[in-house]
Order: sequence, then structure tokens, then C-alpha cells
Amino acid sequence: MHVIAHTHDDVGWLKTYQEYFTGQQGDAAHANVGQLISQVVIELLKHPERKFTYVEMKFFSMWYKRQDKDT
Repeated sequence: MHVIAHTHDDVGWLKTYQEYFTGQQGDAAHANVGQLISQVVIELLKHPERKFTYVEMKFFSMWYKRQDKDT
């Protein structure tokens, strides 16, 4: 089976990009994009044969800047 996951994390649709990233203002839209990316990375480390694509570079760059050298 070949599954291609698709993300659709709007940058600033119902709340600010910071609120989407951190999960704040949960009543406007349920999202914690930073946690989502972190969890995907954890799963990819468990299964190195898996791949993941992500198009929202604003969120990815915010996440990446918060990582240590090991990550």
C-alpha cells in the first residue's frame, strides 16, 4: 500500500499563525501544528522507511528553529 498524506494547515485563516502553531485559541479551530510535526518526526524515527511531505514552510521553519542538534 502506498499512502501519501496531505497537510492543510492554513497560515492565519481563523487565527494567527502563532496560535495555530501552539494550539492557542482552541475554540476558533483545533490545531497544534508544532505538536503535529513533532509527533510525525517521532513516528518517522521509529519507521525510517516511511516518508512525509509538508508544504506549509512557515510552520515547518518555526518548528525547525526550536529543535536541538540531535533532532
